[in-house]
Amino acid sequence: MPSFYAIKYTDYDYMMLSLDAMDIIRKAPRDQGLEFDDIMSFSSRDTQFSSWWRAPETSFIPNSGARNPRVPDIVIWQAGAALVLSPKAKRLLGYLLQPYGEFLPVRIMNESDPYWIFNCLSRKDADPTLSAWDNVGGASLNILSIGFQEEANDPPVFKTEFDNSTSLYCTERFKRALEDFDLKGVTLSPCGAIASLDEEIQNIGN
Repeated sequence: MPSFYAIKYTDYDYMMLSLDAMDIIRKAPRDQGLEFDDIMSFSSRDTQFSSWWRAPETSFIPNSGARNPRVPDIVIWQAGAALVLSPKAKRLLGYLLQPYGEFLPVRIMNESDPYWIFNCLSRKDADPTLSAWDNVGGASLNILSIGFQEEANDPPVFKTEFDNSTSLYCTERFKRALEDFDLKGVTLSPCGAIASLDEEIQNIGN
């Protein structure tokens, strides 16, 4: 069976970028014809920023209760289906990711080199025979399972319409790159049955 993975954030000792979509809205130029949702829902709308992006200054912030806060090599940007890469991760993964999105620089206080947001613009359809929602009273509440069929031109990182482009998924090739370069900050969970949030939280403490 083809190997695909959901990119998740489960180790809360890795810090998060202190930059959200509202920060971008406040800095967006008024002459671009952007609507509020073009930025708030940039992942589902495939909004591109690079033509007007000016690197904002921000920082990494620890999670409450983190025992040993660490700056990640690579971490999910909580604003949407995007990643934050350290200068090292950008140097090592840039060639792999560049054709499938855009890199947006951010200035981190007290750091000479920029960090980078990777805004993923690639998509892949979920396999309906491997994917299902938990429907309660006619409403889709949680993803029970998600899967994909392997194709020759699969992007290494992608989003999918199945979950309204809220999450990122990756191939075995991307997983190997993270392992080979020892890049830390995200967890790769094999696609298939999706564990509940309570189960994931319990696993973090074990």
